[in-house]
Amino acid sequence: MSDDGRPQRPLPECLTRFLSDPVPQALPARPVPHPGPRAVGTARPNRALRIFLAWALAYNVLGFTIIVLLWQSLR
Repeated sequence: MSDDGRPQRPLPECLTRFLSDPVPQALPARPVPHPGPRAVGTARPNRALRIFLAWALAYNVLGFTIIVLLWQSLR
């Protein structure tokens, strides 16, 4: 909806400075340091996984204990 009676206002320079150069020069990519080869079987689970596995084991042991106690109380 342009009104032909009013002249167009020019866009500010901060919006148009990249229009003249649409492909800015990218910074050269730095090589990603790659760790050396690891010996097979030396991978350790991280701390969060160990905590989760310990929690899951305790949860299952507690649940099994409750079920055994309830089953013995019904005898």
